[in-house]
Amino acid sequence: MQYLCLAFGIYLVYGVAMSLYTQDFDLMELVSDIGTILICIDLAVFLYTSKSKKGISMEEYAKQLEQPPTKLVSITRKLGHLGIMLIVCGWIVPIING
Repeated sequence: MQYLCLAFGIYLVYGVAMSLYTQDFDLMELVSDIGTILICIDLAVFLYTSKSKKGISMEEYAKQLEQPPTKLVSITRKLGHLGIMLIVCGWIVPIING
């Protein structure tokens, strides 16, 4: 699943780059695509860091939850939240202007 997220993110990066290169883009669609790229990065990092052995006990899982997240996970979570905000803005602004 994490490779699927990365592949979709790379596809969107290509789409955004081609739109910018050809100067044929709608700004709000571009903002939404960038938000989706950030969410894909966040989800891929989450899936990579949450790999664990099968059959983990509830006590071990509780201990993992008590530990603070790593710096990478913290940064990608914030990027994911920014991505959500960009997508919401990309949907709401055209509705308000329309």
